[in-house]
Amino acid sequence: MAVQTRKAPRGFHIRFSDIAVNLLLILIGVAIAMPIIIAIFTSFKTPSQVITFPPSVLPKDWTLQNYVVAWNVNPFGRFLLNSTIQSGLITLAQVLFSVMAAYAFAILEFPGRNALFYLVIGSLMVPFELVFIPNYQLISALGWGDTYMGLTMPFLVSAFGVFLLRQFFLTVPKDFHDAARIDGCGNWRYLWTVLVPLSKGSIGAFAIFAFLSAWNQYLWPLIITSSVEMRTLQIGIRYFMSTLDRGADWGPVMAGAVIAILPALAVFLIAQKQLVRGIAMSGLKG
Repeated sequence: MAVQTRKAPRGFHIRFSDIAVNLLLILIGVAIAMPIIIAIFTSFKTPSQVITFPPSVLPKDWTLQNYVVAWNVNPFGRFLLNSTIQSGLITLAQVLFSVMAAYAFAILEFPGRNALFYLVIGSLMVPFELVFIPNYQLISALGWGDTYMGLTMPFLVSAFGVFLLRQFFLTVPKDFHDAARIDGCGNWRYLWTVLVPLSKGSIGAFAIFAFLSAWNQYLWPLIITSSVEMRTLQIGIRYFMSTLDRGADWGPVMAGAVIAILPALAVFLIAQKQLVRGIAMSGLKG
């Protein structure tokens, strides 16, 4: 009679490793989110609680007065509108131009295609601070200072978006394009009726990146705007402390910061699955 040997169970070891990794990720996530958590709780504290020592994370007496002060001291509604218009225009333009450029680099055949693509990718290594002064001089010469055109024009094209979408377009079987051409489908129709619907995940992921990047801009709006009516939300918070009669009252300041992060946080939480799926689908082919 054959004797069957059983291997030692490995389930406990695997389970312990998973638990350790998850605990580590939770600790890292809490550490990263701690400044935001403290800002949120501080926005609900009274002035006396903010300066209490030793400080406490949770407020003892919850209040919404800080949000009232933050909204009324500065035209936060106008700041919010400016940030929404700026981020919306930049996101829409970057998605549109990136889709068309990525299609050209991935599908079309023309002389110098690879060299031009490498040039576009090379621009990713150029920091914006390096071209900051030329951009400012050009926008000022065109008379677009302190306007929506000035806020958005330098960011309407994204080399990262071209690269990301090109990588996904390369994963689409070329047979789709050949079949569409046989059926009389031109490049423009094939792009918008076949390729774009197949690329919703990647396009959505890039749109989230573009929106968050535009929403969190600080340096360029600070320089290109000069009037209160054209300030974005990030710049509005910068000048918030100087308009408070009580000086550095961190309760209203944190309330303004919470108002600024809520739209970006909502976009991320709603579309996080789309973001992960889009990155996973993009691949690194080519």
